[in-house]
Amino acid sequence: MSAAPLEGVIAASITPLAEDLSIDVNRLARHTQRLLDNGCSFVSTFGTTGEGASLSTIEKLDALRSLSAAGADMSRQVPGVMTPTLDDAATMLVGIANAGCRAALVLPPFYYGTSEAGVAGWYDALIERTESATQIDLLLYNIPQMSRIRFTRELVETIVKRHGSRIVGIKDSTGDVQNGVMLAKSFPDLAVFTGDDRVLPTLLASGGAGMIGGMPNVFARDLRRLYDDRTNAEILAKQTERILAVDRHGSLVALKAALATYLGDENYARVLPPLKALDEVGRGKLLESFAKSGFDAAA
Repeated sequence: MSAAPLEGVIAASITPLAEDLSIDVNRLARHTQRLLDNGCSFVSTFGTTGEGASLSTIEKLDALRSLSAAGADMSRQVPGVMTPTLDDAATMLVGIANAGCRAALVLPPFYYGTSEAGVAGWYDALIERTESATQIDLLLYNIPQMSRIRFTRELVETIVKRHGSRIVGIKDSTGDVQNGVMLAKSFPDLAVFTGDDRVLPTLLASGGAGMIGGMPNVFARDLRRLYDDRTNAEILAKQTERILAVDRHGSLVALKAALATYLGDENYARVLPPLKALDEVGRGKLLESFAKSGFDAAA
C-alpha cells in the first residue's frame, strides 16, 4: 500500500445519488477530486456522512472500481466498512484493497450489542478471514452514538496487541475532546483523528493526526487552514457556528443541501431513505447561518 502518512484533513465525503438512488459515480468522482484540490489529504467514502450503512457492499465496490477506472487517485481514498455482517465486511475490505485504496475505516459490528471481548473477536475474525488476500491498513471507527460500541483504552489495547501494525489509527467521533486526547496520548503510534472540527486544535496539540469529518464537504479550505494553524481562533469560531447549524438541520442532509446550492446542482441534495432531503425553509436558515459566519463558496 501507499506509504503516504495518514494525517491532515480527511473529508468524509457525501455520496451523490442518481434519480434511481444508485450511486452517481461521475458526480462522486468530481466531488472527491474537488475535496483533494481544496486541501484534503485523503477522502473517506461510504462512511456515516456517505450514507455507507444504507448502501450495499456490491454498490460500494462497484463505485470504487468505477472511480479507479475513471482515473481517480485511489491511494488517497480511505473508504468505510459499515456493516455488522462479517462476510460483507470481509468482502468490502478485500475490495477496498483491490481498488488500491490507502486504508479502510472499519465500524465495529452494531445491532446486537456485545462485550468488548465480542468486539475484539469480530476484528479477529475479519482479519483472519482476509489476511491471505490483503494486509491493508485499518482504522478503528469510534462512534458509539450510532454503533452502541465505545472503543475504550482497554479495547483498543486488546485489538492492537493482537494485530500490531495492521491497526494504524482510530477515528474518534464522540465529540469529547478529553476522549480524543486520551486516545492520542495512550496510543502515540496510532494516527488518532477527531470527527469534530471543534476538537481539532486540542487534539493536534496532544499528538493527534487530524480530522476525518463531514464538514470539509463544504468547508475544506477553512479546515485545512485550521489544521495548518491550530491557533487560528477566527476560523475555529466560524467552524463552531457552522457545525452547530449543520447539526440543527440534519447533519449530512444539511451538507448535501448546501452543496446543491453552492454547486448549482440539485442532484447533490438527494438522500437515501429513510433520510429526507432538507426542505426549502430549512435550507434557507442553514445558508443564512453560513452567510453570517462569513462563508463565501467561491473563495
